[in-house]
Amino acid sequence: MGASGWDYFTPYQQDVSAALAAAHERAFSEGDYFWLYDGRWGSPERPRPSTIEELWEDEGVRHSFTHSVLDIFRVLGQGEEPEVCSARPLTAEEITRVLGSLWPTRADFERIHEEAYEELDGLIEERGYACYTVLYDEQRHPSEIVFWGVTGD
Repeated sequence: MGASGWDYFTPYQQDVSAALAAAHERAFSEGDYFWLYDGRWGSPERPRPSTIEELWEDEGVRHSFTHSVLDIFRVLGQGEEPEVCSARPLTAEEITRVLGSLWPTRADFERIHEEAYEELDGLIEERGYACYTVLYDEQRHPSEIVFWGVTGD
């Protein structure tokens, strides 16, 4: 199948790990992830799991991943070395260079996503990694955190 690019917006909270957990809950509850057993991939059809923990107990899921934010298990702090299945924050220089301002809005992110996705994609180390940044409202108050990455097999 190959890897998939994805992005998730979640309401701002100071604790980025809590924001990631909120993104996980939303993606899982909405079924917004790759499910190997939906009848299209040669595996027998079966219902989706009822918890995120049950999802990761499945050997097929552990092999192919979910092609979603659910594949990101840890947020890194500024300056930490990127690692597989983690999301790193953008630096101030990257935010300004790619999103055009130190206080990018969701509209800024979506515009770059549509017009120049390779700029965002270029910030990701490689398959299995993700980035995140805070997005602001028009008054420069934090409003959302966006996570984006490329995961899956």
